[in-house]
Amino acid sequence: MKKILFLFALSLLSISNFAQSVSESTVKHISLGYDIYTSLWLNMPVDVNPRTINQGVNVFAMYNHNLNDNGLSVAAGLGISSENLFIPDYYVSDIHADVVEFTPLPAGITVARNKMNFTYLDIPLELRIKTENDIRFGLGFKFGILMDSKTFYKGDAFNRDEASAAYGTSLGYIAIDKTKKIHQLEKYRFGVQLRAGYKWIQAFGYYSLNKVFIADKGPQMYPIHVGVTFMPF
Repeated sequence: MKKILFLFALSLLSISNFAQSVSESTVKHISLGYDIYTSLWLNMPVDVNPRTINQGVNVFAMYNHNLNDNGLSVAAGLGISSENLFIPDYYVSDIHADVVEFTPLPAGITVARNKMNFTYLDIPLELRIKTENDIRFGLGFKFGILMDSKTFYKGDAFNRDEASAAYGTSLGYIAIDKTKKIHQLEKYRFGVQLRAGYKWIQAFGYYSLNKVFIADKGPQMYPIHVGVTFMPF
């Protein structure tokens, strides 16, 4: 995911450099920025408690079209986002199962990091208002396409064979496991977002209107993102 974000950020920089070579009026219509946020996960299974902070990031490029001379505009573009779900006390025993489920970590197992990660290519559309004193508001809709998904576990290695009498016993060393392509995820997502702030710093919120997993194929959880937007360009 870091490579994907780096390449996308490099693309945004290229767009910025290209914009500097075109007319000033065109440059004013391009917005480049990023969101830093935490995901609040709703509708989690009973007893599965996510970590308080589930950090995520979104980088984007948008083109603004003015609707009038009073600061009203509409903007559309592309973005890429990476969101996380940190689960201290549970894990997914088989991300390729027909039904994906959370399983309690065995007693006595110490975990340094245990998370699920989802990466989306986003198509945002926003209605924006800019006042004379540079206060800005944005209300929009975002459609996303799932690009990548994975789990990451770092902690005590333990016997994961639930049919074994030794299930849950520590193996005496630290395991670092990365597994890609979680099954039964919805391929698309959509939701509403809101921005409000001053000049290039804005508060940001996103509310998902659909679940992460296919119905009856996994936990019916969905996120709310709360964070800060930086739009220096």
